[in-house]
Amino acid sequence: MSSLLLLGVNSKILHNGKMDFIDKFREALKIPTWWPPETDAGDKDAEAALIRFQEFLTEAFPAFHKAAQRWVLSPYSFIYHLPGNLPGENAQSGIGPVLFLGHYDVVPAETEKWSVDPFGAEMKDGYIYSRGSLDMKNGIICMLEAVENLCAAGWKPKRDIWFAFGGDEERAGILGSKKTVRWMEERKLNFDWVLDEGTPIAENQIKGITSPLALVSIEEKGYLSLNLTVEQDPGHASRPPKVQAAAVLARALCRIEKRPFPFMLSTTVETFFKQIAPLMPGIKGFVMRNARALGPLFFKLAATSPTMEAMLRTTIAMTQLSGSAADNVMPSEVRAVINMRLLWPWTAEKATAFIKKSINDERVKISVYNLATDPVPPSREYRQYGWQEIETAMKETWPGIPMLPFLMVATTDSRHYQGISKCLLRFCPFKLDTKELSAVHGHDERISVENLRQGLKFYSGFLKIL
Repeated sequence: MSSLLLLGVNSKILHNGKMDFIDKFREALKIPTWWPPETDAGDKDAEAALIRFQEFLTEAFPAFHKAAQRWVLSPYSFIYHLPGNLPGENAQSGIGPVLFLGHYDVVPAETEKWSVDPFGAEMKDGYIYSRGSLDMKNGIICMLEAVENLCAAGWKPKRDIWFAFGGDEERAGILGSKKTVRWMEERKLNFDWVLDEGTPIAENQIKGITSPLALVSIEEKGYLSLNLTVEQDPGHASRPPKVQAAAVLARALCRIEKRPFPFMLSTTVETFFKQIAPLMPGIKGFVMRNARALGPLFFKLAATSPTMEAMLRTTIAMTQLSGSAADNVMPSEVRAVINMRLLWPWTAEKATAFIKKSINDERVKISVYNLATDPVPPSREYRQYGWQEIETAMKETWPGIPMLPFLMVATTDSRHYQGISKCLLRFCPFKLDTKELSAVHGHDERISVENLRQGLKFYSGFLKIL
């Protein structure tokens, strides 16, 4: 029996022994590579889906797997090496190896709030609906389909190309990317550049600009979640204490809200504003072009847009609240979690101190929740590493769309690779409007078939020139 059938792949998608690109993508989406919130790493059911995805790729892309060497480090990490005609670091050519990143885990989906099965990969109205369709099985399948077609035609790259895929990016990449980096460090691998998921081709996402913009992030904000807890004696709700833990915690949250982090204009964001200024007529273009000179006035105007504000300050999101398990029992502890995206130069240590000073109440205990990472500073020489190749592929795939340096306000696995790469780039070659982008981690996540085919065209042109 075909191992494809053992993986649960529908045999009807085979065409002359080969799966259609769109069908490959849909089958990849049907593998539920998500982690139930209540489970920990090592859960066998969750790991089984991750392993299933890894093995699915070996069946879906045979020419690539014949040409490349593959290492499976764990359910959370596997690596490919496609050797080039100039293997390794070549002093005369100046051509070093490059690395493509991706992750195949996805966030959970609230099934009852979707209009379709979140893992059914249903097609309707030119879109494919599924969790992971944008974040980020689209990128993995497009790049592997591109390299599959090239390898089947006998192509070999000039330089060494590596691919590293992680299965726990949505959980900070501790078991996936961090282990991959250690493996690469042991082999003294160092890359000219790394390309990971990131900002898309933005369409109608910046008010006043109708032209799509290809946003390639060269800088990334840091990540910090803090536990805020207040303790009290548990007891019957009919005899509440005069000062309740929930009230103390509520006051702390209000103080945080009233004291946001200060505005800052990074070099990356300032460059971005200056480059989009010609696309914005009248006073808006003037404001963008003179953001630093306008100072407080500019920040006041920018604060009216959450998208703009996220580029200009460390943000605070209050994401979790918990107390008693019963409505008639006083909780022994109340808890809130705040999630911050740190804009350089705010480190995790400095941001924690800022929050403690804002709360100014020793009854509120503060501790770091999960993995905290400092901001990733911009790659200063980004135009020398990968940028030109992306620009060339963009001109073939999406002609006429300007490409701009940008700030990644979310976090990616690329941050773990700072020590083994000269340049980190983050880009998704898919055109997304505001509604589509809001479906990432939301309900009814979807991608258009046209977008998917354009993504394949981008990676085909991109890989061909490496």
